[in-house]
Amino acid sequence: MEPMIKMKRGFSINISKKEKILLLILIVILFFWASYRFVFINQLKEIESLKVEKTNYETQLNMVKQKIENEDLIKSERDILRNMVDNISCKYFYNINQPDLLHILNFILESVDLEVNNIIFSEPTALDYEGLDRIYFIGVLLPFKGKYSALESLLRELRNSSKKLLIDHISITRSNEENIVNGQISLKAFSYGSTKPADSDYYYINAYKSNGKTDPFKGFDEYEEEIEEIPDYDFFEEGEKRDLVFDMEADDIFFMGTSPSVSGQVKRINKAKRGKSSIRIEYNISTVFQQERAYIVLDDKNINIKYPPQSIGVWAYSYGFSPVAIGVRFNDMDGRKIDLELSKAVNWTGWEFISAMPPQDISLYPLKLDRIYLELDVNRDEYGVILFDQIEASYGDNKKKDFTEVESYFFYIVKPGDTLKSISKTYYKTESNFMKLAKENALNPNDELEPGTVLVIPK
Repeated sequence: MEPMIKMKRGFSINISKKEKILLLILIVILFFWASYRFVFINQLKEIESLKVEKTNYETQLNMVKQKIENEDLIKSERDILRNMVDNISCKYFYNINQPDLLHILNFILESVDLEVNNIIFSEPTALDYEGLDRIYFIGVLLPFKGKYSALESLLRELRNSSKKLLIDHISITRSNEENIVNGQISLKAFSYGSTKPADSDYYYINAYKSNGKTDPFKGFDEYEEEIEEIPDYDFFEEGEKRDLVFDMEADDIFFMGTSPSVSGQVKRINKAKRGKSSIRIEYNISTVFQQERAYIVLDDKNINIKYPPQSIGVWAYSYGFSPVAIGVRFNDMDGRKIDLELSKAVNWTGWEFISAMPPQDISLYPLKLDRIYLELDVNRDEYGVILFDQIEASYGDNKKKDFTEVESYFFYIVKPGDTLKSISKTYYKTESNFMKLAKENALNPNDELEPGTVLVIPK
């Protein structure tokens, strides 16, 4: 007799043994189906996704391996492209301004025997070329006088110049003098960057320019202006007084170095031997196989000496001893350069009038004084700050000596992150002397200090 499953309340289901087996099989099938449907299918999809990801990574790995294998070839191609860019770009200015051009033209004109009394620059002008932007040019006008062979040399130097200078126009007329021509050359210099300097370590800097204020030396709002004139404690022997040649109060004073290893700047500072201000030159010179110079450029000041004085010199304020030689440079009527060394080294502190006897051959005159220079001998490094005031010439036998008592100083090269307050705290154990440092170096205490700047630190 078949077994019977009895239920409560009189309800019962009769299931045979075969049916039990079938029911068990059904449950097992449902379990496997649910596992496949909700577990295995998702895992298969995840596996397929991982396989695709693996394939992508393998592809990327192969590409990286290919690049690694081609690294030398890529570097070679990069170097070739870089050289091509450098060879093209080095012929043009990345940034263009008058000081850059003046340095190049000065180098060219010094190598030819041609008289060029002045150089006229135009303002930087933007050009509109399709597909190119930030293209500027500056026009230059060179009036000249000299032999035709010298003009040929000038044109040859312009053609071989490291920077491309386009000759836009040239006019030549015959002079009444034998074998002499005169005229003018119009040049254009192009840039592909901008009209502002790209970096501060370039060796030609226009460091002081008039800002159009009523008082160009007036301090900033938080800076209480105080004109520091040294009291007149000078003692000198009886004799003729020196004549003032140039008072150093003019605008647009430039700094120039003879190579990129000479850096610095010039600015006006309200510490003067005479008048309201003097010129502060900050220099950093490094030499290896040749002497190098830092120049204060006075080309356009028309400092003309009509006949030979017994001596000519300049007031110089030294903060410390230095091996740099100080001198001035003249131009004669034929454009020849004449150097006059005023001091073989800086061996004083405070104000000192340094002078020397210029050429006494009257046939050389008039001479034009166009530079004050600081010169450093080979295999040396030197940096510092010197102030220059009035240039004076003596036509008598007087010898003037300054006995003014001066402070002691040393120099500090600004490092990244330095501020006037941090430097004040380092040297004076307090930040309160930062205004003194600002005044001594003609700085605005609110401005950021540029790394590499040479500061004067009073002891």
